Amino acid sequence: MTVAINSDSNSSEFPLNAPDITMDVRQTFGIDVDMDVPAFSEGEEHVPAIDVNYQFDFDTTLAILAGFKHNRRVMVQGYHGTGKSTHIEQIAARLNWPMIRVNLDSHVSRIDLVGKTPSCSKKANR
Repeated sequence: MTVAINSDSNSSEFPLNAPDITMDVRQTFGIDVDMDVPAFSEGEEHVPAIDVNYQFDFDTTLAILAGFKHNRRVMVQGYHGTGKSTHIEQIAARLNWPMIRVNLDSHVSRIDLVGKTPSCSKKANR
């Protein structure tokens, strides 16, 4: 696996604790593309485990990796159980990107995910 160390990681477009290396897509994911993507040199507790038997779909992997490379959002859609979350997890695992998986259903609201700050208005004493 070939990695390149970012010599100027402080000027990155990523926030603090930014990726500090890049990894070759061809060697890391086994897809025939000349591209490097940002990665972390060390994993942490929120990095998923690697499934060595996972087979990457070319088009989906390329779209997700383009999002990683250019710090852009990527929407992956499909029926439940088709492997969308697993695909993201396996990419994150190989790049040492931390992630937390949240499965949504009809009982989860936005407030459950981001919280709610109560707003109180007080009348000014005059």
